[in-house]
Amino acid sequence: MISFTGSTAIGQKIAQLTAASMKRVSLELGGKNAAVIFNDANLDDTVAGVTRSAFLNQGEICLCTSRIFVQSKIYDAFLEKFVASVKKLKVGNPMEEDTFTGAVNSKPHYDKVMSYIQFARDNGGTIQCGEGVSALNLGPANKNGYFIQPTVISGLSDEARCMQDEIFGPVTCITKFESEKEVIERVNDTRYGLCASVWSQNVGTIHRLGQQLEVGTVWSNCWLIRSLDMPFGGCKESGSGREGTRHSLEAFTEEKTHCIKIM
Repeated sequence: MISFTGSTAIGQKIAQLTAASMKRVSLELGGKNAAVIFNDANLDDTVAGVTRSAFLNQGEICLCTSRIFVQSKIYDAFLEKFVASVKKLKVGNPMEEDTFTGAVNSKPHYDKVMSYIQFARDNGGTIQCGEGVSALNLGPANKNGYFIQPTVISGLSDEARCMQDEIFGPVTCITKFESEKEVIERVNDTRYGLCASVWSQNVGTIHRLGQQLEVGTVWSNCWLIRSLDMPFGGCKESGSGREGTRHSLEAFTEEKTHCIKIM
């Protein structure tokens, strides 16, 4: 049994190398996670929740929200409140209590994340806040660190690299949608399927999306609420297998059948 958490590329390599020996694998890989926000969502609670889901740990959590779909009626109001909320996040020394985001983990990763922000500009995207728009003021002790401002991008097509590739940093893209059917198709139009969040006061809407989104976990009006008893894992290129208290026991146990005839 091999259990691996990391990039989709390495997970695919592990699956290839272990296929010949039929070794079981549990793979928790990348994600391109969406938040779907309907017109009836509680705007203030949703802004607070999605700010956290997009930028906690400077976006270096596989479950972070990197695509935000907002129904058209509330799109402008949500965008205004969301950008204002993101601008309040302090970037800097994580040892300071009021810091929300620290540095990304390496120079190569810093370069990768910054390259995606440039891809967004090249593809006609608008940087609503963050890199290239807002000033980043760091103290002398942190000025050479790999800090990236929480960045919100609008105006990209669903086919743009920033809407399809896992960036794994403090960058999220926002777009609008009209209908439930449309947004389900657009959210599912990615090779990943790790998680999603749905924001609505309509229980029927929540249940319909929960059934139709091609992801391993759906949070409704919340994010990153977890129990070790919950099965955890992804669909499509976000991995295979499920882990959790009972599911991990099953995954790491080889069951054997022994039939005995009593003589």
